[in-house]
Amino acid sequence: MSNVKPVGIQLVRPDDAEYVAWRKRMSDKRPSRGGPRQAGEYMGGLAEQCVQHYLRQWVPLQEERILTWEQRLRNGRAGRLYRELDGVWTIDHESLCLFEIKFTFPENMERGTGVKQLNIAQDLLFATNRYQYILRRLVYIADEHLTVLDEVPTVEPNDEYTDLGVIWVPTAAIESAASELGLELPENWREPESREGHMEDPERDEWQQYADTASREAEPETEEPPADNPLAQALRRALGNGN
Repeated sequence: MSNVKPVGIQLVRPDDAEYVAWRKRMSDKRPSRGGPRQAGEYMGGLAEQCVQHYLRQWVPLQEERILTWEQRLRNGRAGRLYRELDGVWTIDHESLCLFEIKFTFPENMERGTGVKQLNIAQDLLFATNRYQYILRRLVYIADEHLTVLDEVPTVEPNDEYTDLGVIWVPTAAIESAASELGLELPENWREPESREGHMEDPERDEWQQYADTASREAEPETEEPPADNPLAQALRRALGNGN
């Protein structure tokens, strides 16, 4: 995080108008918009939907899961930033639980992939002074429980006390959730090769208008700052550039 204090920190829904507009501006930055999509990204998206469905059997995940804040810089400029959280559970008026879902490989689980994202979100939300407790949950899809970092404990999805814990979601639960949601998982979805290569993006048609430079030029949107701009540097620091 930048050492300049962020302001206006809040959680909004994925259909928030400003967030949707920001996604439109970002659409040409992502290869998955308007062209072939990495198979791992697509498969991870399916797995995330299934895990969210599984978690809702235990806790009431809220719709407001897009973390947004305004980052004020030393030169006086400011920009609104966004970070998508995989799951947010409001335990009570002073307590939140954040979920970071990872469909990844065993070696990444052992390294605790996802902790950095949870820590960034936790720090931002604590800065609002609204919450006394913000719990963090790494959610991994695996039938075998591994040792994560320095023995981060395994917890149930509705645990209300452990600061940092791991939730293990069995593959059978993913397949059951996919069936209930009407999603079709690739036959070899559990194998590493299911996440290799590229595939056509199902969202391509929906986002095609935003991949068209001419149509974007007709909209009075603010251009993204160049890579060496202080705002862009703050964004990279805030998002951590890591798993």
